[in-house]
Amino acid sequence: MDDNKIFRIALITTILGLSGMLLLADKVTPQELEIKSIDRGMLDADITVEGFVIDIDKSSRSETYFLELTDGTGKIKVVIFPNTVTYIQKSSLNIYSLKNHRIKITGKVTLYNENLELILKDAESLKVIA
Repeated sequence: MDDNKIFRIALITTILGLSGMLLLADKVTPQELEIKSIDRGMLDADITVEGFVIDIDKSSRSETYFLELTDGTGKIKVVIFPNTVTYIQKSSLNIYSLKNHRIKITGKVTLYNENLELILKDAESLKVIA
């Protein structure tokens, strides 16, 4: 094979691969897990959990909120940063109204003070189930 033919094959393969990735990117969803199965090996991974909000705290220094979420297998803190809070409140949802409701969230697994937490990905990543 000559270089020109190899280049064409490589170019076509690249274009097909990138097109496939673009078409399927929105079909790939984060893994849905029970809280007990979240571990340090998942740091920086996006995951989805569903559970009841049993407590809500607000930072004294900013508009950051902390939800305590339980699913019967464990508890985890969900962090909602101010920019995301703004978008949530624009949808007429009060953060404090989430208490005692079942929610489904997608967030990034992080470690803070040796505790695993989830950082809410964005306002669309929080769904009130009941």
